[in-house]
Amino acid sequence: MAKDTRAPKTRIRAKTLLGAVKDVAAAVQAKTTIPILSNVLISAGDGLLTLTGTDLDVQAVRECATDDRDGPGSKEWLESIRPFAVCLPAKALLALLGELDGDAMVTIAAEDDATASAPGRVTISAGRARFRLHSAATADFPRLTPSDWEHSFEIKASVLADAFARVGHAISTEETRYYLNGVFVHPVDSDLRLATTDGKRLARLALDAPVGAATWPAMIVGRVSVGVLDKLLGAAEKADEGAMVEIETNPTGSMLSLRMPAADGGSIELTAKAIDGTYPDYQRVIPSSSPRELRVNRHTLAEVAKRVGALADAKSRVLKFEIEPDLIRVTASTLDIGEASEELPCSYDGDAVTLGLDGKYLREALGAIGADDVVMRFDDAAGPVRLEASSSAQDAPRLTQVVMPVHV
Repeated sequence: MAKDTRAPKTRIRAKTLLGAVKDVAAAVQAKTTIPILSNVLISAGDGLLTLTGTDLDVQAVRECATDDRDGPGSKEWLESIRPFAVCLPAKALLALLGELDGDAMVTIAAEDDATASAPGRVTISAGRARFRLHSAATADFPRLTPSDWEHSFEIKASVLADAFARVGHAISTEETRYYLNGVFVHPVDSDLRLATTDGKRLARLALDAPVGAATWPAMIVGRVSVGVLDKLLGAAEKADEGAMVEIETNPTGSMLSLRMPAADGGSIELTAKAIDGTYPDYQRVIPSSSPRELRVNRHTLAEVAKRVGALADAKSRVLKFEIEPDLIRVTASTLDIGEASEELPCSYDGDAVTLGLDGKYLREALGAIGADDVVMRFDDAAGPVRLEASSSAQDAPRLTQVVMPVHV
């Protein structure tokens, strides 16, 4: 058999390659004890570049077209190149590509010693700039094995991004209760619900279930997956305002896949393991009915909470709310610094009551509600406070926020 004299190389615009590396690098953890996981796997062939990044729980695969067929002397160039795969350090790759002119043509060439089973070197060149990077053995790069997908539905990228943003602030970071470290996604009647809680607050959003979501198995989408999706969904929305995301899962809901368009006409697929655990019955925390109810302007309340909160204790962040008919008085104090107080109008005709709330949790809950006015419902100073958009708002009562009281 004649020796293949073609060179393992490809060419692509710097801005296209940089965007693709950024997409998959979102799944690469900044700090890892497994060296291979700090790399990006790059495969080139047949006019297509495929990049993969993973942390073993989340995997991002990005596809984009190369300039092998469209660049200068494309016929001769195509005859001179062959497919190849290399494994390059994500951080270094991002740094060098970020310094290049976006319209520059970048050539990636694997040297003969870069093989699947052994490390080697890769040359990246653009104009007069030339970089040589070490390539890890591609055979050592781990991949999440695609599952047998059984359930699927489509949803707008903008809708899914907004849904995660509305509930993401209440995801727990406490590792001992790992089953709270994500977004609980589950169908209820004609809704698809997303819920998060850290035991001190709760967020629940109800969406009209897309076609196919009614049989979706309940699953917990991990915090890291949600963070990666935040970046990818935003990019998909910029690429196409009406971009759709195809979501699939296996019968048990232990793994999911999301495929969406990318900025340059390519595509990206995120595969992620769901958290293996049972989410608690969060519905018990949400008050079904409360004797006290007040309405207040959301923006005004958030601004007052921020101003007064400047003098709240840094650790507890406690704000005291003295509520009386048509008036809320918000106060905060720190022993060694001083105190702050401000009043704001509201609509309330119940008995006077004093509540203690975490200022940060309150502001984040208010920030997630997309309405000018909010309704606060509570039983007494010791019970949970339920916040929702006023009944006249478009999304009321699709989003429910609950903040647990603190001692004042």
